[in-house]
Amino acid sequence: MSTRERTLSVRSASVEETRSIGAAFARALVPGATLSLEGPLGAGKTEFVRGFCDGLGVTAVVTSPTYTLWNEYETADGHRVIHLDCFRLSGARELEELGVEDRRDPAGFVLVEWGDRALPALPVRTIRVRFEPDPVSEGVRKLSLELPAGVDFHSGIPASGASEEMP
Repeated sequence: MSTRERTLSVRSASVEETRSIGAAFARALVPGATLSLEGPLGAGKTEFVRGFCDGLGVTAVVTSPTYTLWNEYETADGHRVIHLDCFRLSGARELEELGVEDRRDPAGFVLVEWGDRALPALPVRTIRVRFEPDPVSEGVRKLSLELPAGVDFHSGIPASGASEEMP
């Protein structure tokens, strides 16, 4: 386990690449993690979740929970992925009132789109994934994963071409 915060950056030039990156991280992250997915509309957050779920063997159709607030999916090994969307929430208190923590599977994952809107309600060791569209190249984005101290991959850094920064 890492004892220092780290940032891992990966570039994606297509929806397929964003999904592949999501799948690679799903297979590499230690179960039980919470991810806050942050970035503007259309940056690829839901596509990342689709890939993440594919990487865990989810067979259900993964859809954006913008209006339902959250969706749940079962992984191939019977664990739960909770996919939340905080876009329509007014803040951390509203997220806490949803009772998602009561549904958390310690061997599953929680993925929160627009998680930056409710960070105080998320666990201290939440992994922040920032989606930054390239202002020059349409469809290209940079994904920066901030791994808090004590959070690591169980199978190493998952994506070729990834760069890692340690403060």
